[in-house]
Amino acid sequence: MKRFVLLLGIFLVSFGLRIQSITASLNSDEGLWIYRGSQFFKRLLVGDLSRTFLKHHPGVPNMWISGSGMVLNCTLDKWFPGFLGLDLPENLDACLNLQLFPIALYIIPRILQALVTSGCMVGFYLLSKQLLGKMVAVYATCLLMLEPFFLAYQRFLTTDALLADFSILAVLSLLLYWRSGGISRKFLVMSGILMGLASAAKIIALLLIGAIALLVILIELGVWRQTFPRRGWKRQFWDLGFWGITIFFTFVFIFPAMWVSPGYVINQIIKGVVVESDRGFLFFMGQLTNSPGVLFYPLVLVYRLSPVLQFGLIGAVVSLIFPKLQHCRENSSLVQVLAIIPVCILIILSIFDSKIDRYISNLVIPVFTLLAAVGWLNFITWMRKSFKFAIFSPLSLIFVFIFLQLYFLLPNHPYYLTYYNPLFGGTKVAQNIFMIGQGEGLEQAAKWLRSFPNYKEIKVASWYNRYFGSYFPGEILPINKRITPGIQPWTQAHRVVIYINQKQRQLPAPKMLAYFAKQQPMYQVKIHDVDYATVYRGTQVLREELAKIQFPLKINFGERVSLLGYDLDKSQFSNNQQLHITFYWQFHASISPNTSIKVSLKDGKKQIINQSLQPLVSGFLAPEQITTGAILRDVHTLEFSKNIQFQNIQLFLELVSPNQGEKLGESTLIGEINIGSF
Repeated sequence: MKRFVLLLGIFLVSFGLRIQSITASLNSDEGLWIYRGSQFFKRLLVGDLSRTFLKHHPGVPNMWISGSGMVLNCTLDKWFPGFLGLDLPENLDACLNLQLFPIALYIIPRILQALVTSGCMVGFYLLSKQLLGKMVAVYATCLLMLEPFFLAYQRFLTTDALLADFSILAVLSLLLYWRSGGISRKFLVMSGILMGLASAAKIIALLLIGAIALLVILIELGVWRQTFPRRGWKRQFWDLGFWGITIFFTFVFIFPAMWVSPGYVINQIIKGVVVESDRGFLFFMGQLTNSPGVLFYPLVLVYRLSPVLQFGLIGAVVSLIFPKLQHCRENSSLVQVLAIIPVCILIILSIFDSKIDRYISNLVIPVFTLLAAVGWLNFITWMRKSFKFAIFSPLSLIFVFIFLQLYFLLPNHPYYLTYYNPLFGGTKVAQNIFMIGQGEGLEQAAKWLRSFPNYKEIKVASWYNRYFGSYFPGEILPINKRITPGIQPWTQAHRVVIYINQKQRQLPAPKMLAYFAKQQPMYQVKIHDVDYATVYRGTQVLREELAKIQFPLKINFGERVSLLGYDLDKSQFSNNQQLHITFYWQFHASISPNTSIKVSLKDGKKQIINQSLQPLVSGFLAPEQITTGAILRDVHTLEFSKNIQFQNIQLFLELVSPNQGEKLGESTLIGEINIGSF
C-alpha cells in the first residue's frame, strides 16, 4: 500500500507541476508542433503516409500526442459546440488544417503529454530504485521533478520532454541489464524500445550511443567487474546488435512515413541535422556568434542548474575522488558509470558549432540528478558520522531538500525557463551571457493589447508571431529574421512587439531595432527586472490616435503629401540631448522613390544649427509602396550639440526628392522647441 501511495504521489505531483497555469507561457516552437501534429493525423487518416514526415527531428511521439489532442479538440467541439469557446470547422479534415491555434487548443494536448511524462517520472523512480536503492531514487526523483530548467521543457509540446524522459529510462534499463549479467533480457528489450521512442522524438538521442559504446569497452576490460560482469566481446556485440535492431524497429513501427519511404526519411533527417548544426544567429558572452565555443556548456551548467543539484554533484565528485566517503560502497561502480555518460554527451555537444542550452535538459540533467542524489546522501552520512547529528537522517532531510528546490523554483512560476542561478546573478547577469527568451512574457503583451476596446482592429507585428497569435485574436504580422526585398510586414502594423533575443541577435537588422529603440515604449513586460517584450507604436495609425496628436497641423507639401502634425518625446530639452520627433503623414498620391525627409533646427537668425536627411521609416517603407489615402507614423532623430545656448529653436521640415522638377513644397516652419537647463 505504501508503495502504491508513493508511486501515485510521484505521478500526481509531476502531473500537477506540468498542468498548473497550463495556458501560460507557450514555447516558441509549440505552435509548430501542434501544427505538425495536426498535419500528421490529417495525412495519416487519408493514407498519405510518406507525407507524415514533417521535420528532421523528427518528433514522431510529439506528433502522435499533439495530433491526438487536436483530434479530441475537434471532436469535442463538434459534439459540444462552444465547449472550447471557439468556432472550429465541423469537418475534421478542415479542423486539422488550421494555421493558427488559439491557446484553448493547447490544453488537451498538454494534458496528454503531462500524462505520458508523469508516467515516465514514475518509471524513473522504479528503475532508479532497482539500480541504486530506494533513498537514491527518492532523492533523485524529488530533485528531477523540481529542477526548474528540466521542468520548463517538460511543460512544452516540443521534442525535448519526451526525448529526456525516454532517454533516461532507456539508459537505466540498459544498466540493469548489464548488471544482471545478461540474464534479464526484458531490460534490454525495454531499453531498445525506449531508445527507439527517444530517437523518434529527437534524433540527437543517438548521441548516447557513443557513451554506451565506451561503457561496453570499459566493462569488457574489467573496470567494474564486480558490478558489471564481463561477458565476452562476441556476446556484447550480439547484445548491442539486438539493441540496435529493437531501436530501429520501434522507430519504424511508430513512424508511418518509414513504412513506405524509409530511404527518403533517413536522407531528409541527415540533411536536416547537417543544416541545423550550422544554424548561426547565436548570442554568447555579449556578442553575436555562429559558434559559442567550448565555454558554452560549462557556463550553462553554472547558470541553468539549481544550487541544490550543483551541491549534490560536488558531493558526487568528492565521493569519486575519496571512495571512503560514499554512504553505499556497492554503488561506487554505478556512480562512475553514470558520471561517464553526461561527460561524453557534453564533449560530443561541444564539438558542434551550434550550441543550445536545452540540450543539457534533454540528455544530461536526468543523469545529474542521480549523481546529485548520491552526493547528498554521502554528505548526510558524513555529517552523521562526524558530528553525531541524529537529525541528519536521509528520510527526515528529504523535506529540507524539497523546500530548497521549491525556494529556487517558485519565484519563476510559471516561467520556469527564466530560471538562471541566483547565486551567480540570475537573469540580469545571464542576459549578457546567453541568448534568452523563448516566448515567455509575450502573452502578457498580448493580454495588454486585448485590453483595448478596439483590439480586433489592431494589426500587430510580433517576433514569434505564431506564438503571439495564440493569445491575440487580431491580425498578426510576422517580423522576419532577415530583411528581404519588398514590403516588410511590420511596416503595415499599428503595433510592433520587439522581443529580448531579437534585440540580442540584432534581428532582422540593427537599423530596424534602432528605429524603435529611440521611441517611447507603450508597454514593457519585465521578468526578474529584465525587459522580455516591448510594445511600440507601428507605422500605421489608428483613427482615434489622430485626435491625440500633440501638435496637430495641416500643412500641404505640394499636392501629394500633408503633414497632420507631430509629437515630441518630451516637452523641454537641454543641450546635449536627442530630439525624437514623430510625424504623421497623409499621402494623397504616390511619391517618387528615394524621397527623404529633411528636418532642420534653426536659430532666430535662420542659421542652421543641426539637420537630418532620412528616408521614411529609416528606409524600410519605400514611398512607392504607400497607398493613396494612407496615414503613416514616422520617427526621426536629431541631436542638440553641447554649445547650443538657451533659446527657442525653430523646427523646419522639407520633403526632398531626387527627381528634378518635382515640387514637394518648400522648407516649412512647423514649430519651436525650447532649449534650457533643467
